[in-house]
Amino acid sequence: MAVWREMALVGLDTETTGLSIQEDRIFEIGLTTYEKGELTETWGELVDPGRELSPITVEKTGVTQAEVTGKPLLATVVGEVLKRIEGQVVVGYNLLGFDLPLLEVELGRLNLKMPECFPVDALVFTKGLVKKGRHRLVDMVKHYGITMENAHRATADADATVRLLLAMAPDLPEELDDLLVLQAQWSEEDRQKKATWRKMRGQQPEAGQSTLLRQEFASTAHLVSDDGKPTLGPGYLYGRETDPIRAFIEAYLALTSKGR
Repeated sequence: MAVWREMALVGLDTETTGLSIQEDRIFEIGLTTYEKGELTETWGELVDPGRELSPITVEKTGVTQAEVTGKPLLATVVGEVLKRIEGQVVVGYNLLGFDLPLLEVELGRLNLKMPECFPVDALVFTKGLVKKGRHRLVDMVKHYGITMENAHRATADADATVRLLLAMAPDLPEELDDLLVLQAQWSEEDRQKKATWRKMRGQQPEAGQSTLLRQEFASTAHLVSDDGKPTLGPGYLYGRETDPIRAFIEAYLALTSKGR
């Protein structure tokens, strides 16, 4: 099986006019490619979203309406994006919950489809490994001692996200297949926690997931029990917090080694 750290990792981030997957549009997209831990390419473009940037977006990113009006449309540069992510390990922060679903909607407007790739969402793993505090990208890069400039700009966020994933690597599976299984497990666990929280407050369920994420859940359906809860699969052997099965195995091995 493939060791994901030895594969090309393509960081992906988008900056958007707002937070609605269905209604808002991309005005900046950035990609960074790492090979064996080294940055080999940075690519990014501002595009004209065809609508106004929200005041919150302008404040957060520092990008003004004048800077994007008249820029090329997404349709003229999206080919470069698809070429770089097809067949690759694509790394993002809230990639499965926002960037990929929104990109899928944008591609649908152009009668295009998302190419096959291996999406890896670093947010899922920070939530699984770092139990306390906020899980914003700026918080997690600080937690792992990663320097970051120009936060909330697409290429900078894409770059920081790949470096964050590499920093978490010692606590994650080495094989890509195992990493994706763990991601599916922890994503489903987090989804159920959110669903319970929203139900308690009488809120509507979250919007639909990326088709890539739905496919991933389908491929790991055997890791979900009959009542819909995640089961203890191989992914739970990773991370800083030892699970009961791992604790038992380690204790047993310690005892047997002393008896030799």
